[in-house]
Amino acid sequence: MALKATIDKILKDKNRSLSWLAHGIGKTFDGLRLGLLNESVKYKDILLIAEKLEISPCVLFNEGKGAQQNYQDNILAEPVAEYGDLKANLRTCKELISTLKDQVKDKERIINLMQEDKR
Repeated sequence: MALKATIDKILKDKNRSLSWLAHGIGKTFDGLRLGLLNESVKYKDILLIAEKLEISPCVLFNEGKGAQQNYQDNILAEPVAEYGDLKANLRTCKELISTLKDQVKDKERIINLMQEDKR
């Protein structure tokens, strides 16, 4: 949901207008509206909006999810990236093991050839 739509929904639930919010945070109606439409609102203004609306700032970005739900989503998302990294590391280690085994075989051949030459 867009930032403006989220704020409009919250304002509607609280029976307040966008002009009330703009006045409350020290912005003009048009300036606030354009900032919300373009999603170019400054961080400090987002904090002021959240304070004026008596909500957590995370509500503005979580598309209706609560802070706890967003936190759980992040926890669940964390191992996925970690697993992908581990999988890539495993592949790299297998390639390295294969290369090292080939090198050991080559060294053993060289040793055997050198021993045959000494006989």
